[in-house]
Amino acid sequence: MYKSISHILLSIVILLNGMGYSLIQADFVLNRETISELFCINQDKPELACDGKCELDRRLGEAQEHEENRKTFVQEEVLLMYTLPAKGYHIETYWKEFHPIFGVLDVFEIDFLNDKDFFHPPRS
Repeated sequence: MYKSISHILLSIVILLNGMGYSLIQADFVLNRETISELFCINQDKPELACDGKCELDRRLGEAQEHEENRKTFVQEEVLLMYTLPAKGYHIETYWKEFHPIFGVLDVFEIDFLNDKDFFHPPRS
């Protein structure tokens, strides 16, 4: 039970991680009036008809900066590959004969071009 719950939670976290911009835009659409009243910097200029778009741009810019900072977090990537020397090793190969459990139909033994096997409608 704990495994299934942890799998579901990790799946949700992975899906939400890639949906940052979508969640910000959905929050803006659902709370447009509240955002325009509380956070809009152009409230004194109603002719701009901002309606909180300035706050949306600010939040999307912060999300983009956060994503760019996250991408530059990895500073060095080192690829390691360890190979064992081949001295002292003996590789044996063997063949095991295959015995099918069910009968195998050989496709090449069937005569597809035999005219007697095809249905022909009666001629008048």
